[in-house]
Formats: sequence, structure tokens, C-alpha cells
Amino acid sequence: CPRPATRPHLLQMQEKPSQDSLTRRSLMAAAAVLGVGTLGKSALSFGDDKATTEQRDRMLTPSETNIIKLFKERTQSVVFIDIFSAGNGARGGINMDVEQMPSGTGSGIVWDDKGHIVTNFHVIKSASSAQISVVGKDGVSREYRAKLTGVDPDKDIAVLQIDAPNSALKPIPVGSSSNLEVGQLVLAIGNPFGLDHTLTTGVVSGLGRSMRSTTGRMIRNLIQTDAAINPGNSGGALLDSSGRLIGMNTAIYSPSGTSAGIGFAIPADTIKAVVDKLIKYGETVRPVLGVVYLDSDRARALGLPSGVLVLQAPPGSPGAEAGIQSTVRTENGIDLGDIIVGIGGGKIT
Repeated sequence: CPRPATRPHLLQMQEKPSQDSLTRRSLMAAAAVLGVGTLGKSALSFGDDKATTEQRDRMLTPSETNIIKLFKERTQSVVFIDIFSAGNGARGGINMDVEQMPSGTGSGIVWDDKGHIVTNFHVIKSASSAQISVVGKDGVSREYRAKLTGVDPDKDIAVLQIDAPNSALKPIPVGSSSNLEVGQLVLAIGNPFGLDHTLTTGVVSGLGRSMRSTTGRMIRNLIQTDAAINPGNSGGALLDSSGRLIGMNTAIYSPSGTSAGIGFAIPADTIKAVVDKLIKYGETVRPVLGVVYLDSDRARALGLPSGVLVLQAPPGSPGAEAGIQSTVRTENGIDLGDIIVGIGGGKIT
């Protein structure tokens, strides 16, 4: 294939400088390297202790300034979780050395000023106790023993609670995940490999993804992102460019077990629905129809014009108690069961 045309380098379009010009430029370059103010009083030297914050801010783009601001504000809303199993009483703590990381660590989100902390169920699944480190509004990290409020293993969500004063808690602003667009900027904050409060950035790479929870049930409508997510990030916050929570970092797709640019987060709308129930009831209760059915696409292949075919209504299930008939195999072939054509006034097509 022919090589695409490239723009000429700007230096090729400049006139050849004179020797005096080269000497003058060399002196100016050397002075700049040595921190000498040959470029005027308005120039900013990295070695100048008198450089103002305003001057330094001019070196950052508006986007960079916004990201730095959001990270500083949301650091207090993302916590570090140490997990202890039976017989493991050693305290790991927040450690900047990856090689000394405690074996059980994760991240969590400050949900409200009552001390509720939201994280992934798989983070605390095998724990006998947990200790949570929170950066207070004064910037000081304090540790609290956590107690379990409730879990929803099917959605991989757990709620813990700590006895911390309101002044030490900064609940995260919760946004909506219903209007996300592929390509929009996202920020992930968590504690990968035990390194506390790490920021990575990326974009929404995909929507409507699915994965299996620890119970084997599917978690749907996951957010896919290329923001680096590694072990220890689980339970951390996925934010939009305004600093609102749009998801909870949950899993990665990687042959090596570390970030390969494909991470998944539980959407904020799902988190809100589940967490509200866990805080109120300590568990989630979902309505169950109590039937096994053949989906509509496969039912069409059997010649059914609409609805879904009931394959089985297990004994004792709500479906069986309502009198729904199962599909059964007989000597003469297959007797089709009931066909559900609508629920709650809505038609199943």
C-alpha cells in the first residue's frame, strides 16, 4: 500500500539561521536549562520557589485542572477495605509498597452520612471481619471496624456500616447510568494492589454488557471501560466528568489477571435500587414467576405466533400454584405447555 502523504516538518520551511542567530539561541537555551530568567519576568522557572500557584496552573489544561480537582474532592468518598478471615489477625493497613500488600484488600464507596459503605460482594465474601480506612474532611485517614448491613450476591453488591462521625464522612454524589454514551470520559478511583487512592482515566467503551456473579446468575447492563482496573479496585468508584458516581468497578477481562483495557462496572441505577433495599431490609427480595420458559425467538421457530412457551413449572413454585401447565414429553411426542402472551396488561411479542 502506498504511504500516506505527511505534512512537511516546520523546520524545513524556515530560512537557514545566521551564525549570530544560532549563537544567540544556544545561549538562550542554555540559560533556560540553568533556570536563568533570560526570557523575561513573566517566564516560569521550575526551580523558582517563588513561582505562584496561579503560574503553575497556567501550565495545566482546563481538562487536567478539572480532573485534579475531582480527584481531590472524591478521594474522601472512596475508602480502603482490609479483609480478615478466620485465623488471620495481622493488620495490613494502607501500604504504598505493593510487595507488602495485605492478602485481602478492596475498595468501597461512602454512600451516606450514616456510615454505610458500598462495595462488591466478592470483596467481603470470605471475610470474618473487615476494617475500613476513611480519609476525613481534614485529610487525615482513620480506621473503623465494619459491620455487615446486607448483601446481594446475585448483583455482587454488599453494604457495610462503620461507626464514624458525620464530620468524617463525605458521601459520594450519585448520578444516573441511564443516559451514558460510548466515548464519554470516565474516572476510576480505587486501591489497586493495596496502593491507596489511585486514579485512572478512560472512556465508556461499551454498554449493556453481561457477566456471571459468584452465584452463577447473570449481571446485566454492565458498563465497559478502558480505564485501568486491577485487583483491589473492586468496589471503587467509576465517575463521570462531573464527579458523579455512574458505576462501581467490579471486574476485568484479562488473561493475566491485570488490566488489559477491558473493565466492567455495575451501573449506578442498579446500585441505587439494590442498596436502598439492603439498608432498609438487610436483604433483597425479588418477585419470582416460578417457571422455566422458552424465549420468544425460539418459540417462533416452533410456529408460535407470539408469547413464550412454558417448559416447566416446578412443583411448589408460584407458577405451579397458579396452575400453569408445563411442557411434557409423552409416548406420542411432546405436549406443549401453556403459552404466556402477556404480563400485567403488557403484551409479549
